[in-house]
Amino acid sequence: MKRNLLLLLSLLICQLGFAQNYNVIEPELQEVLSQKSDEMISVNIILKSEINVSHLRNNISNISDVKAQRQAIVSELKSFSEQSQSDILSLLKAGEASGDVKDITSHWLSNMVTCSASKHYIYLLSEHHDVKILGYNESQFLLWNEKAKETEPQRGIAPNVKHVYADKAWNAGYTGKGVLVGVLDTGVNFHKDIANSLWDGGEEYPNHGYNTYENSHDVSDGFNHGTHCAGIICGDGTSGTQIGMAPDATIMCIKVMDNGGAGNANSVCSGIEFAIEHGAGILNMSLGFPNASNSTREALRQTYEKALEAGVAIVTAVGNDGMLNLSFPVPNSVRVPGGCPPPWLHPDQQVNAGGLSACIAVGAVNSSNKVADFSSKGPFTWQTTSYADYPYLPGREIGLIRPDVCAPGVSIVSCSNTNSGGYASMDGTSQAAPCVTGVICLMLEKKPYLTPAQICEALETTATKLSETKSNETGSGCINAMLALNEIENYEDITGINDNYDVNVNIYPNPVDDRLYIETETEVENIVVYDVYGRLQDYKTTRLQGSVTVDLSRLNAGIYFVKINTGEGNLVSRIIKN
Repeated sequence: MKRNLLLLLSLLICQLGFAQNYNVIEPELQEVLSQKSDEMISVNIILKSEINVSHLRNNISNISDVKAQRQAIVSELKSFSEQSQSDILSLLKAGEASGDVKDITSHWLSNMVTCSASKHYIYLLSEHHDVKILGYNESQFLLWNEKAKETEPQRGIAPNVKHVYADKAWNAGYTGKGVLVGVLDTGVNFHKDIANSLWDGGEEYPNHGYNTYENSHDVSDGFNHGTHCAGIICGDGTSGTQIGMAPDATIMCIKVMDNGGAGNANSVCSGIEFAIEHGAGILNMSLGFPNASNSTREALRQTYEKALEAGVAIVTAVGNDGMLNLSFPVPNSVRVPGGCPPPWLHPDQQVNAGGLSACIAVGAVNSSNKVADFSSKGPFTWQTTSYADYPYLPGREIGLIRPDVCAPGVSIVSCSNTNSGGYASMDGTSQAAPCVTGVICLMLEKKPYLTPAQICEALETTATKLSETKSNETGSGCINAMLALNEIENYEDITGINDNYDVNVNIYPNPVDDRLYIETETEVENIVVYDVYGRLQDYKTTRLQGSVTVDLSRLNAGIYFVKINTGEGNLVSRIIKN
């Protein structure tokens, strides 16, 4: 019966015009297939179909509220995945009925479906015309050799908090209040210092988050990693030491690894989707895939790109492989997703090297701002993937500069997972990343509408420079919370689109080719043009009245926002550049 069903499916595939294409099966999966005959194998099926990002942006451009924008993006992405995955899901459901497929998970940030399938069914799937990559969903150790040392509480503020001037931000009135952070890690134990900062998920999520590795509500941390990272973000000092950068921030506990520190692309992507769908404004991911396969790279970069469209920045650690150059040589020293591009392209990065995503990658320094020996170093390249960007050739092409910024990562004291009131000291870029996440919480409390690009730009341009230019050891330098907060003081809200304004201003033509005309009877103080990432494209400060011409000839085609400051008020209008 089973064989007959498979025969019928094979005939159906041929009739639908599917071409035999075993080349879509990644080498890593081919090796597993050659070794296993009867076992079910976990695979990631990445599809060729991709959503039109310009269309996605256009559909939400007139929504002013940040949360409403995000909900609309999520809805659009889910709708697209449902439609584009319907065919492959039908095949998987048929395989499920025959006993050849189980554990089907549909993703919507990346156009990917994960399942466990028999060997012969994987070969059938490789014949589907819309399959781009069939990859092995291997569970890997996603952490580094980070040893926790129990330590006694010390009254006062932890040195790493002072190092980035987060305590000065508290004095200015910013503590991260109202900001929800998704902590994707080994889980979180409810230490006294973070007990008041746990997300209320209601009856559906009684443990303040979810376990995407085991599809359960168990978010307990048996590894002493996630708890330590959570404390660095929002530990409030209840047990004696003020360890958190943003003591009033709220954390969502998302367990994407088991108690041994192992996870896979499916659990990580599911964790990101859960966090964004349930309202997290920023994510902390102190984890990384060593020498990640192309399917893992593809899945995570697609996921990060869509997270950027949803307005969510993701902070990642670059890894602790800096001293393992023989095992992980450049350009593979930095781990994925730490090797994903940033949401803002620093001027020191070569022009038009590649695309953008939501990743802010963090390296580690010691108390003297010297790079930690273990901190992974760039550059990174995507030239061997379907993205084919950020080329790297020693002495010629610079690749992608990694990290973006750095933060304290040596002898960092935070919550112990074995003692609900105790502390432990750890070294690692895993500890540096939540320092940055906590500072971003302070920034988002001050300006909730900040885009990931604006956040990244502010962090990089205000960081304490540790090299002449952005470097592959320390990025743009060590973060400075107070300078970043001061920097965003005049950052504009590009989410509030008010095309129906009361101010007497005429903006035309729209769509526009090269020159945009602005006519007003009111004095114009300045005109600012932003792209969809919140990056400044043009700025006119001269006081103007009457007819103003804005030259947009140097801008690429796409959607932009024109913000006009007048004596009667401010307005933002969306324009389309042909």
